[in-house]
Amino acid sequence: MDKNSKLELENSREYHFVILGYSEFKDIYAKLTANLNFYRFQNRGKIETKEVIYDVPDNTLTDAGIVISILEENSKYTLKVRKISRLQGELKRAPKTYVLGRVEKGEEPKDYSLQVSSAIEDAFTTNFTTDIDDFVKKTVAKIEVDIEANKYNIICGSGYRASILFENATYKDIKTGNKVSRAGVTLQLPRQPRPESEELLKVIDRKVCELALYNYSRFEIASQLLYPKVPEVEEQLETDEDSNEE
Repeated sequence: MDKNSKLELENSREYHFVILGYSEFKDIYAKLTANLNFYRFQNRGKIETKEVIYDVPDNTLTDAGIVISILEENSKYTLKVRKISRLQGELKRAPKTYVLGRVEKGEEPKDYSLQVSSAIEDAFTTNFTTDIDDFVKKTVAKIEVDIEANKYNIICGSGYRASILFENATYKDIKTGNKVSRAGVTLQLPRQPRPESEELLKVIDRKVCELALYNYSRFEIASQLLYPKVPEVEEQLETDEDSNEE
């Protein structure tokens, strides 16, 4: 990657959907095409991607909402930095993703610590009192996400374009080798608000009951699947007390 690469925001936003029940991709596709008469679905064939997420050993960066990753697609490697919202529910904001540029196979974020640090500082409005560059230099590969998907472009006569992926994703903890696989659907919409984007989301919400929207980023989905949270002791005690009373 050019050391002077311009810092750019990713021009699309991803929405991840979980498949409910025993629904199949073909059923979801049929409902989408039946309810989106003014849109054309262009089959782009099968794609495979691999994204490796990096953090310092004690997860300081991801705990602060900073996700650093390298995405491999078509033998090309792209370095990205995301700021994910720590808010819950409807207040949760969309991740802000910076594309730093192409890197070579085998390179890691620490090889571009100054550029990564610049992206992190740009994503936050507050000034850091710690040396972000030092943190980035200590990052190691933590999570690997392998995706096999059938991709379709969604095209409207207005010039609007989006993409939808019917995917099987495997989330892997690199240190332990633990893996969890899930089928799902990802919708890639233009980052700038468009009425067509709202229409697509509305059709899925109202007409495609087989899909439920995750209000989480890909990293958060991986974390929930690989590291499920243990209930708090107080919550468990309350449950036990309720059972005893019955």
